[in-house]
Amino acid sequence: MYKFIVLIVIFGFVTALPQFGGLKGIVSADGEPLPGVTIRVLDTKSGTVTNSDGYYELKNLPAGKINLQFTYVGYLTIDKTVTIEAGRILTANISLTEKNLELDEIVISDKARDASDTETSIIDLEPEQAKVLPGAGEDVLRTLQALPGILAPNDFSSQLVVRGSGPDQNLIIIDNVEIFNPYRLYGFISMFNPDAISDITLITGGFPVKYGDRLSAVLDVSNREGTPKKSLTGSLNASITNANLVLEGKNPFNIQGGWMINSRRTYYDLILEPFAKSAGLVEEETAFPNFYDIQAKVTFGPFDGHKINLFGIYSADGVDLVSGSGRETPGSVAVNNVTRNDVIGLTWEYSPNAKFFLQNTLSWYNNSGDAGFTAEILDPSLNRDAFKGFSADTIKPYLFGFQFNSTFLFEKFSWDSKTNLLWGNNNILEAGFGADILKSTLIFDFEIDPELRSVFSANPNFRSSVGDIKDTKTYNRYRFFVQNKFNFWDLIYLNPGVRFDHYEIIGKSYLAPRISASLQIDELTTLRAAWGIFYQSPGYEKLRDAGVLYDFSPVNVSLLEAEKATHYVLGIEKWLSFEWNLKPEAYYKDFSNLIVPKIVTGTKYYTERVPGQDPNTTAGWTRPVTVQSDSLTQIPVNNSYGESYGLEVMLAKKNMDRNSSLSGWVSYSFSVADRFERNFTVPFRFDQRHTLNIVLDYQFAENWNFGVRWQYGSGFPNTTPEGLRPRIIAVDTDGDLKPDSLKSP
Repeated sequence: MYKFIVLIVIFGFVTALPQFGGLKGIVSADGEPLPGVTIRVLDTKSGTVTNSDGYYELKNLPAGKINLQFTYVGYLTIDKTVTIEAGRILTANISLTEKNLELDEIVISDKARDASDTETSIIDLEPEQAKVLPGAGEDVLRTLQALPGILAPNDFSSQLVVRGSGPDQNLIIIDNVEIFNPYRLYGFISMFNPDAISDITLITGGFPVKYGDRLSAVLDVSNREGTPKKSLTGSLNASITNANLVLEGKNPFNIQGGWMINSRRTYYDLILEPFAKSAGLVEEETAFPNFYDIQAKVTFGPFDGHKINLFGIYSADGVDLVSGSGRETPGSVAVNNVTRNDVIGLTWEYSPNAKFFLQNTLSWYNNSGDAGFTAEILDPSLNRDAFKGFSADTIKPYLFGFQFNSTFLFEKFSWDSKTNLLWGNNNILEAGFGADILKSTLIFDFEIDPELRSVFSANPNFRSSVGDIKDTKTYNRYRFFVQNKFNFWDLIYLNPGVRFDHYEIIGKSYLAPRISASLQIDELTTLRAAWGIFYQSPGYEKLRDAGVLYDFSPVNVSLLEAEKATHYVLGIEKWLSFEWNLKPEAYYKDFSNLIVPKIVTGTKYYTERVPGQDPNTTAGWTRPVTVQSDSLTQIPVNNSYGESYGLEVMLAKKNMDRNSSLSGWVSYSFSVADRFERNFTVPFRFDQRHTLNIVLDYQFAENWNFGVRWQYGSGFPNTTPEGLRPRIIAVDTDGDLKPDSLKSP
């Protein structure tokens, strides 16, 4: 009887509790798992997103019938009704159907971000945008330049200037591997092939602790995996710059997974060069620049929670220019340059369930090149027009010789390990560590005629900056990070974290705390904020983007500190309707310990002409006097700081459905960027106060789209010359060392 009463009490207590169950499964398309699919429980705030294996799991669902919605950009939305059973986790595998002609639209997507996503200043782009965005030239980086807060140094560069920071302060990653030089044709286009990319994520500020050694922004690019549906398929695409071949298929021998290989090559030298020469537009010895690359990726799995990705990139670009022998102007120029970019990466992923994810990446990256410049230039004090038509041998005594050769090598071996753990009420713990072995070789060899070197020596700005550099460094970087996303009442999410970096090149370590948060004001409105400290180590690998030349020999780097930035970001995201999204965001970046060239104080000699005296004798000039003058050097010092702040507003029409033919966005950016250098506060060289972008795409027929892109910018700062004196050339035609203008008629 006693046991019976206890059982009744227990049964009554249990039945009085709310009854919950769960649902799990895999979302796929044509048998291929789909990562990033959004699953919503309608009429509630519950939902989730599939992981990299297409797996999802929903817990604590009330028993009874619920309505689910599965959405993914490029696929038809599916609504499904499921009956949840108390105490059980049911399985529901879903297959999505791809929308027709989705690749012909411009799509901006935030991957259905909800309140649990605390990251600010994040933009996820569809790779197809780079193929259809007007003016982008099918280039990923040029596509990003149409977004708020992002500029280009000039109209011919694919480099990114993000929120008042230089291109060298951006971290660029492809398939978990840091890339130092992602450009082709000297920055005109990038290495990213839009036909081979699955995901493009740009974080313009307040990025999380898993990213480091950069001050400004992060561009994280993932190459897509080959299709597991067919043995062989592919495409051939030709644009105004290059031809692009993509081949892909499923693995042989019934091995789960797929492979993809793509190759691009410019045809400037194959088509434009012969045409330009035959038309007489260029000289016969002139060669046009070219590049080619081959990228490949093989995926094994997923099987038993394991997946292996092996990818590689082999590329080269260069130019060979020689001025023609029939030139009319005196002097000659020869330029040759070859640059190589090679990557090999191996990634192993393990995810036994939806709560645990482990990723390990081993990689090797090589960026190297050789360059040469040889020139014979006419004495700048002489009149060039007077020497037209003379052979080089005839005017040899009046030519200054200048030769420059350089070799660079940036080689990096890396190991990265990252893990995610889902625990408690949707709390996520992320941690990771890694190490890099970097080898940098930089050789600059100048060969200058003594006469030309004396001209440089007379100019204080050149006296100390023109010199040879020969330096080879091998050093390591070590890192560790940990962060945890806490969930409070499914409305507030906090994501505090800390990052540790050790930079062996300067022998110093740094701790960088960061935190981001989100607050769901209502189902359509989310407030996000971020704060963090960021460090960037000195290194030759960053100088290409910086556009400066430093000597990082041991005596110079021993006193250096890592550059530092502190970010403050506050933004709000509001869905005005199912497809219209409004996102204003304000930011402030505080920079310190910025590295600039050291300025040394020296002297120069100044003299003036004596009226009426022969300038070819000492009597024709006053006695030289010494004048104090500053000289730039190649020595790096932490002698600058600065700030950037601004407001960005973006209104986007997102193509969640195909009921509308119009898509695109309008954005406005107000930005201020200042630097303190040489005891003055001056605008940063990429300070553009006002920028307006309008991007529209209209599908007026089933297979036809019309696109418009318009940008207005207030321009970069410039310094107008003041106090200039015109340079007067004295012409002597008979060799008597007396100007014709002073001779008697």
